Amino acid sequence: MTLLWMDGFDHYNINDISEKWDAVSTGSCLISSSYGRFGSQGFRAYGFNSSLRKIFADKVTVYMGLAFYKEGASSLNGGNIPLITFEDSSFVDQVRICLQDDFSIDVYQGDGTLLGSSATGVFANSKWCYIEAKVTISATVGVVEVNVNGTQIINLTSQDTKNGTDYIGAIILNGLSPNQYSRWDDFYIDDAQFHGDCRIRTFMPDADGNSTDFTRSTGSNDYECVDEAQSNGDTDYISSDTLNHKSIFGITTGALGTVEGIQLNNHCRLDEAGTRKITPIIRSNSTDYSGTETETIAANYQFENEIWETDPDDAAAWTQTKLEAAEFGLEITT
Repeated sequence: MTLLWMDGFDHYNINDISEKWDAVSTGSCLISSSYGRFGSQGFRAYGFNSSLRKIFADKVTVYMGLAFYKEGASSLNGGNIPLITFEDSSFVDQVRICLQDDFSIDVYQGDGTLLGSSATGVFANSKWCYIEAKVTISATVGVVEVNVNGTQIINLTSQDTKNGTDYIGAIILNGLSPNQYSRWDDFYIDDAQFHGDCRIRTFMPDADGNSTDFTRSTGSNDYECVDEAQSNGDTDYISSDTLNHKSIFGITTGALGTVEGIQLNNHCRLDEAGTRKITPIIRSNSTDYSGTETETIAANYQFENEIWETDPDDAAAWTQTKLEAAEFGLEITT
């Protein structure tokens, strides 16, 4: 396993953010194309009370990347702002990546011990930068590496990075000082490697695929019920209560650079009492490939997602041609 999760903030709005992230505190935050890096949507955080948490299976080592933009005043009002926090599965802080008034970055162990500092001016006010961090948890041989725009600014080894268990089970993104704004975009989590400055692009269905077992709520084509850039809930949708029903869809990507991996997001909910589970499906080269069956679908909408780093048909890298020939969707499996 390498890529664990990604988000570009493009396929939902601020009211739906808890359907993608595990814990949120958003206050006066916004998601809008005004705050994304490349014209797509981004997240605008406001003050200390802005935070997003993503939970994942316990890992000794975790890599992550985040596009970050600090707005407005050239001061952080005192600095020492924990932008990124690595937690264990009980949400105990293990390592914090903190921003300072002189635009340096400090690394703290979860108990507040300073582990290391960068030079000043490694990020800039009112400019996008791409921050990546690697953290390995250990009481004696812990590791912290931090890169900004592809340049390593911190490289710590033989550290005590353990403040809880032996693992990392969650990452929190935190807002800045009171009354200050920042923007986040193009976030990834990995357990094996850095990916460098990444752009996360979202593609919505634009054609019905090989399987169309679900029933559309309206219209002439199934994909028209699931093609909104931001999901519209029950305004239009496809539905089924039949085991082994599948619905899959085609996409158009246009020109792409190197594809590190894809994440299939199914936005779904249960509308009757009982138990249902779904399995994500990729159809490649006329063969359906099943992902991992989800946990039981809840009565409220949630994004169920799975990552494929390579084409399951040939285990080779994705390309524009492969993605536009493939189809994506889901099957009811329980």
